[in-house]
Amino acid sequence: MQRARAFRLSKFGLLCTIMLLVFSMLAVACGNNSTNNGANTNTSKADNTATNESSNAAATDNTAATDTNTTADLPEVKLTWYFPGNFPQPQQDKIFAEVNKVIKEKINATVDFKAIPFGDYDQKMQVVIASGEPYDITFTAGWINNYTQNVAKGAFLPLDDLLAKYAPKTLASMPASFWDATKIKGQIYGFVNQQISARTPAVAVPKALIDKYGLDMNAISGKINENSLDLLLPFIEAVQKDNPQKYPVIGIDPDFFNMEAIVGFNVPGVVMFGDDTLKVINQFESDGYKKFAATLRDWSAKGILHSKERISKKTDDWTDGKAGKWVLNIGGAFKPGGANLDSALGGEPYLEVPAGTAHLTTGGITATMQAINRNSKNPERAMMLLELLNTDKDLYNLLNFGIKGEQYDFDADGLMIPGPSQADYNPQVPWMFASNFLANVEKGMPVDVWEQTKKVNAEAEPSLLLGFTFDAEPVKGEIAKASAVNDEYSRAITLGVTSEEKYNEFVAKMKDAGADKIIAEMQKQIDAWKAAK
Repeated sequence: MQRARAFRLSKFGLLCTIMLLVFSMLAVACGNNSTNNGANTNTSKADNTATNESSNAAATDNTAATDTNTTADLPEVKLTWYFPGNFPQPQQDKIFAEVNKVIKEKINATVDFKAIPFGDYDQKMQVVIASGEPYDITFTAGWINNYTQNVAKGAFLPLDDLLAKYAPKTLASMPASFWDATKIKGQIYGFVNQQISARTPAVAVPKALIDKYGLDMNAISGKINENSLDLLLPFIEAVQKDNPQKYPVIGIDPDFFNMEAIVGFNVPGVVMFGDDTLKVINQFESDGYKKFAATLRDWSAKGILHSKERISKKTDDWTDGKAGKWVLNIGGAFKPGGANLDSALGGEPYLEVPAGTAHLTTGGITATMQAINRNSKNPERAMMLLELLNTDKDLYNLLNFGIKGEQYDFDADGLMIPGPSQADYNPQVPWMFASNFLANVEKGMPVDVWEQTKKVNAEAEPSLLLGFTFDAEPVKGEIAKASAVNDEYSRAITLGVTSEEKYNEFVAKMKDAGADKIIAEMQKQIDAWKAAK
């Protein structure tokens, strides 16, 4: 009897063992399928990517995603990442290869880095997205590769579940309000690169010109806007008298005009800072913007802007700064450390002051983001890559500054200084790839520059629209037409070659494109958001 019972138990044990083996094989098969296929090219499946992967225990473990001990559990994949910048760089392929060695070791992936010049990026991404060309990650914001427009097109993947599973450290590193700023219809589509989120343009001037021509940076700090540009005229004219090849670069930025753009400054629709009514207006019809255009028209007539030379380029970039062509630059975002910067910002040391008052806005928070293609075949690994770059300081600095001892080095105080081969790789976009707070502190910056930056973000004047994100879907066609009109005229406006008659033509074409309908939809959504608060 005992022997029979034992035999029955042994058969039962054997059956259990077989069943366990079968389920284990099924689990492995499911896991591999999930990691390889990701969101596939099926849009309905893409929204549920993170849920579908729950069977792959090794890949879904939050702490194991970048652990080299689990790399063998992840099938090798190749990701494609589009981003703009001061490219090409002479040694970018060498640096990207070194970066890929680390990524391969950490998450068993390699990246095809698609580095596109700033001036070509918008058009390139429009083609990539419209054609359905395969890619995984793209840089997006309100000012380039427009975030809300692309979400309205269905181009980007919702990231909420992917963030929680594969980027928990980055998710936890920012206030909930930052992630809320990216939400459209309640979902996150943008992975925020932490940086200076409090926005006011920087007025950046070569230190050598300041020293020689006596520009008082403290006197202009916080005082440069569309009504006061002529404060800079005596300095510019003095420089150009001795250096006729130099010219000022004036960017178009909503904060410069004390305005908050709803979609992007290329699309009609802004709210003035401090306006409790949150009334949406057309910035291109405003007195401030018209005054700005008239001032640049006057400067161009005087030969100050070198308009004929620059009109052939779609945009200005630091290559001209490096060539010594700039008198000054107004744009970007002022941040701590700029006022005593002693690094080669544009080939020579620059000093910076803020143009106006810093505001914390939705647009400022979402000014530097990555998005994952809705049709990415490997959204999980793409999110692992973003988590890796936002948590691995050495990898981040390799991608941004190159190889220690070659492109950069450290002085006795541990501050970053140019290396012998800095010119081979110096893209000057540390906010492009991940959290700027991981960047090596450059010589000339305060040692606690990133703590100061976080403090500025925390203390900036909050916008009354903070947390509001516009859903562009109802007017996406009108927005696309308005953007095209802006592309046709904006460069000429900033170079002062647009006559008053031509400017009125620009405004009329904006109306024909649907400016009034866009603004009405913005007002409708803002009123509803305000009422629900």
